[in-house]
Amino acid sequence: MGKSDHLIKDSLILFIATSIVNLSNFVYHMYASRKLGPENYGVLVTMLAMFIIVSMPAASLQMTVAKKASEFKAKENWGGIKTLFITTNIWFFVLGAAAFAICYFASNVIKDFFQIKDRIMVVIVGGITIFSMIIPSVRGLLQGMQKFISFGANMVIDAVLRLLALVVMIALGWSARGAIAAGLFSVGSAYIIGFIYLSFIFKYKNDGNTISKMDFFNYTLPVFITMAGFSLLSYMDVFAVKHFYQPYEAGLYSATSIVGKAFLFFPSAIAMALFPKVSAHFALKSDTKKLFYESLLLTAGITLAGVAFCFFFPGFIIKLLFGNQYINIEYIVRIFGIAIFPLVLFNVILNYCLAIHKYSFIYIMYAGIILYGLLLWFLHKSFYQVILNLFISTLLIVVFSIIDINRDKKVQAATIEEELLENKIVKYQ
Repeated sequence: MGKSDHLIKDSLILFIATSIVNLSNFVYHMYASRKLGPENYGVLVTMLAMFIIVSMPAASLQMTVAKKASEFKAKENWGGIKTLFITTNIWFFVLGAAAFAICYFASNVIKDFFQIKDRIMVVIVGGITIFSMIIPSVRGLLQGMQKFISFGANMVIDAVLRLLALVVMIALGWSARGAIAAGLFSVGSAYIIGFIYLSFIFKYKNDGNTISKMDFFNYTLPVFITMAGFSLLSYMDVFAVKHFYQPYEAGLYSATSIVGKAFLFFPSAIAMALFPKVSAHFALKSDTKKLFYESLLLTAGITLAGVAFCFFFPGFIIKLLFGNQYINIEYIVRIFGIAIFPLVLFNVILNYCLAIHKYSFIYIMYAGIILYGLLLWFLHKSFYQVILNLFISTLLIVVFSIIDINRDKKVQAATIEEELLENKIVKYQ
């Protein structure tokens, strides 16, 4: 089986897993939106978005662990994988505790900014962050060792348990607070199950391998900056609407945002499969460009199919997911998929660039974020303006990022040509 076949097969495994995760998440939001109503549902989505921003170190740490694990696996260094697992668990727990402290002491400020009455919800988000910081040790190893079935299963367990806990906690009358607390139960359970699965690595001896904290976090820093920026691009619209709009309207937009985020999650399986493969190829000094362009085309194809479905059947999607009380957002759901399409492609671009240690795209991304923030601050009178700001900003980021990648290819080709010419001159002399 060729490398392309492996990418397609592994992407399919993760596509199935992420599809189950997203189906579970959709049912989660279907149930929560109906039981909580637009106002409380808007609070829930805002808290979930805030959790994603706060837990961005987790995403960056997982990518770093995956990269290190893929390099150790390529060299069959199992002792190094064991050391990586133990060391990162300790480091990440300390980071999680620090994140919880920040959420706890800033809870009143956050509550007031987003017009939320319940301070405890912010504190619960901080509690979830602790587990979200340490679970990258598990998922990063599974992803880096290309154990995609186990990696996908762990994400599925997390999503399904969160849904079941949601039903129980809302039935107990915990409302939006219970919906958030369901995440604490599910991610904690997923971590324990993943830890048990990876216990086999403890049979390998630690043959003197050490993980340099400086080297590890030197790579983590650009990954963290990247993932924080990507999260801002994904959720700045939700934050702006929650701040500027009335709670009922913010709840309606939150439902629209959830539909749009599906375009990020379903094709993300391709990016997750791409990252460790490119990392391994890069460590072995093999060509990586073909994998990149294959992933970009697969992502575009899957996303365009979803965009077309939302454009032609927005009413069906809204009634299925949220019920008739959200039908007023039909007009915006129709075009939200188009607006988020560039952001989906950028997810592939950033995974590829991080895998090959190319960080110039970060400057492009943050220039786009500044533009996006300014547009949202001054142009937010309608939902149309909000999503147009998203489309313009992310499209510019994608275009300039691709130009930057191609520019590097031309420079590399010119360098090779110069080296060949020098070799010919030496031989001639």
